Amino acid sequence: MMTGLDKLIITAGYSSIAIVGMTKNVGKTVTFNYLVETFEKNAVALGLISAGYDGERFDRLTLKDKPRIYAPKGALVVTAKACFDAAAAELELLESSSFSTPLGAVLLARVKQAGLVELAGPGSVFALSKLVAKMFDYGAGYVLVDGAINRLASASPLLTDGTILATGAALGPTMDDVIKKTVFRCNLFMASALEGEMAEAARSGLEAGNAALLHRDDCALRIEPVKATIPLLAGAQLIDRCLRETEALVFGGALVDKNLIEVMELYPIPPILIVKDATRLFISPELYYRFINQGGNIKVLDRINLVAITLNPTDPCGRGYDPQMFLERMEEALSPYPVFDLVFETSNYR
Repeated sequence: MMTGLDKLIITAGYSSIAIVGMTKNVGKTVTFNYLVETFEKNAVALGLISAGYDGERFDRLTLKDKPRIYAPKGALVVTAKACFDAAAAELELLESSSFSTPLGAVLLARVKQAGLVELAGPGSVFALSKLVAKMFDYGAGYVLVDGAINRLASASPLLTDGTILATGAALGPTMDDVIKKTVFRCNLFMASALEGEMAEAARSGLEAGNAALLHRDDCALRIEPVKATIPLLAGAQLIDRCLRETEALVFGGALVDKNLIEVMELYPIPPILIVKDATRLFISPELYYRFINQGGNIKVLDRINLVAITLNPTDPCGRGYDPQMFLERMEEALSPYPVFDLVFETSNYR
């Protein structure tokens, strides 16, 4: 029988889910293992992969044991050679991929005997998408992608159908601070998607360059691609070439605070800023709200589907909150999104 978070995922028709943590020790791995175990009880074939490596056995700050990933029998696992060799689970090698990590080649395996594993995968959306597709080819019904806030590739809508955001007491010094930071991240994740003529023009601009400007000439939209030898410099070149009639700036890479500052200095009312998806937004709350208050607008070409938020009211450094109070405060702040405390076992989702 399915209840709660797993029921939400399955009834909504998601087949690939990213689990992203706001910071360390907010329960990301607890959420990941919860889904693994509940899917296992319902005989669901799983694929398990990580965007990068997050499998330290000990927390470097607290020196306490960190939870490892449980891999049930029959699951498909993608991990690096060193982690494959060290796995407590019995793994059957299916194939070696063309991707590699500092821990060795990335391997695809099937779990012959359940046990603990460490997941170490590639960091790029391209590599992850290829490996996720390969797990579906081998029979996975659902794929779970382990991620982190500094490795947002897993949440890309080009890779996963939906994202679960894990947050908790370790994120800030007070409950209000934790709530504020979580709400801000959710707001970024749910940035509205561009549609129509401008969306088509933005995509065309990115096909022709690293970035693009969209100008409005006599009611017609003109595309000016920006090509940079070093892609990271495309954003700076983009802003340097802004004109009075520029209606939108399209960033092929990250949008950062420096970009917001420069655009606000150039325009009393800023043009629309467009990114591929919200995993490209690396901006602070202060500058974001200044930009919005100045009349700015940030749009995405592909919207992240935020499935739910999970909570950890405890902090290994000692700070923590009453689970019921923390859940109620978060539910109020994040409504209408489902919020779960998977240990406290209650939520606003029925």
